[in-house]
Amino acid sequence: MPRQPIISVLGHIDAGKTTLLDNIRESRIVEGESGGITQMIGATEVPLETLETTCGDLLNQLDTELTIPGVLFIDTPGHAAFSSLRKRGGSISDIAIVVVDVDDGVQPQTEEAIRILKQNQTPFVIALNKIDKVHGWRSEDKSFMKSIRKQSDKVQQKVDEEIYELMGEINEFDLVVDRFDRVDNFRKKIGVVPISAKTGEGIPELLMVVSGLAQRYLGDRLEVHEGMGKGTVLEVSKEEGLGTTIDVIHYDGIIEKDQKLVYGTSDGVQVTDIRAILKPKPLKEIRVDKKYDRIDTSKPAGGVKLVGKSLEGVVSGAPVRTAHEQDLEEAKKEVAEELEAVEFETQEHGIVIKADSLGSLEAIMQEMEENEIPVQRAEVGDITKADAIDVGKEEPENRSIFAFNVDYTEQGKQAVIDKGIKVFQGQVIYEIIDGYTEWKKELAEKQRETALEATTRPAKIRVLEDHVFRKSKPAVVGVKVEEGVLNPGASLMNADGDRIGRVKAVQEQNESIDAAEKGSQVAASISGATVGRDFEEGEVLYTSLTGDDYKRLNRLEDLLSRHEKNVLEKIVEIQDSVDPRWKLG
Repeated sequence: MPRQPIISVLGHIDAGKTTLLDNIRESRIVEGESGGITQMIGATEVPLETLETTCGDLLNQLDTELTIPGVLFIDTPGHAAFSSLRKRGGSISDIAIVVVDVDDGVQPQTEEAIRILKQNQTPFVIALNKIDKVHGWRSEDKSFMKSIRKQSDKVQQKVDEEIYELMGEINEFDLVVDRFDRVDNFRKKIGVVPISAKTGEGIPELLMVVSGLAQRYLGDRLEVHEGMGKGTVLEVSKEEGLGTTIDVIHYDGIIEKDQKLVYGTSDGVQVTDIRAILKPKPLKEIRVDKKYDRIDTSKPAGGVKLVGKSLEGVVSGAPVRTAHEQDLEEAKKEVAEELEAVEFETQEHGIVIKADSLGSLEAIMQEMEENEIPVQRAEVGDITKADAIDVGKEEPENRSIFAFNVDYTEQGKQAVIDKGIKVFQGQVIYEIIDGYTEWKKELAEKQRETALEATTRPAKIRVLEDHVFRKSKPAVVGVKVEEGVLNPGASLMNADGDRIGRVKAVQEQNESIDAAEKGSQVAASISGATVGRDFEEGEVLYTSLTGDDYKRLNRLEDLLSRHEKNVLEKIVEIQDSVDPRWKLG
């Protein structure tokens, strides 16, 4: 008899992933979650009897017999979690269900899910959820096919329009989709099953489609091999009375209590004794149901909690093997090879990435490469003091940490505050990257503004008559800024290009200021100049620019006001007439 297929449920936040599984298992996990959003990856086994009960009359109508022993559903908060469900050569997921909200269509996280499914060559179906929200829809039957025939022509047409719109969006991924009952070849087309996770409509058809796909197309993939047990760590947790435990998706081989447990860590392969194999009861959720059956043997596919003598350093997403002594070296070799496959290419300088699992790191690092974001280190675990110290030495745009589904250590949080490190924390990769991209733009803009503040600005000023407060050492006179911006440190010249002196300070109402804009009347201290010898009352003066000033002003031209640009042209004209090569200096 084949093992049960592993089915991942993916989709955008609030699309209804967990509600769908709640309807199937008749639990209400979603009500206990923050905002109804899946917080942690979870696994639920649905036995054959439940499938047969849910599918009901459909089995008789289609004259179909289910030969699989049930299905194992994986509820994922995002495509990064799906990436954690991997084995050497691909994903451990046999099939995926992508849940799409009928009102929202394809959203960014839906796109992420479809991309990762294509990369892993994982077959999937689309559950078009919240069909009951279509205007005029009447909930008539759990079966979508029965219910749709009882709707008005207008509602039936509206449902088709929604599916056609979705077809257009999915076509962008070079995929062909159609309503499931119109698909003649599920290898070439992706079936869309309209459902309501809330009312249960369409769920019988959805279960029939995925079960049928598993039976018809997966074949050898569902065959259970003898020998060592194989799995992937979903989650690491501490349980009272048990110590450190690991929730594992067991996808092949046999796990036995008297075997050794071989597992992956950030530092390589470790081996320990298995103390207990704990299995949640059918239709219960591995992350919620804290009552387990103690078993001596586990057969795939399923979610089990393993208790080991020592599980030091184990991380989510890591491969596990269970083996007897004669197969131990082969098990260690397989785990080592899988760990090597997730080693990341990092750079000498860049940001630091912390994530909840190796699979998350894989997905994030792929996005980093696509977005050309340099990474100096990528690790599983919370943000530490060392992370803050490392990025604290970086250039401003790299003084940041990406934290995917992780928190801080106590020292790490204080170090981040002390060193002014920007942390982008979240459960959705694209939101973290979008936040970083926006921050980087703002940072670049501030850096350009700072660069402008450090550059001599183009200005035209007039020395006010009867406003000479000191003739020299330095000359202190009242001036009016007629064009541009006058800032301390600027060199001055007259209309003939003769150098006058340097602005030592600018004061307004006896207060020193960093810049005086057009229309301002201020007191200017001018070193190296004497009133009556180098310039006169009432004379017009201009700021004199170096070649470097001119180049910077050109790069920052969009930050200059119109009147600054006007006076810049005049300054260039004056300086060109004196020394045509000044821009090269």
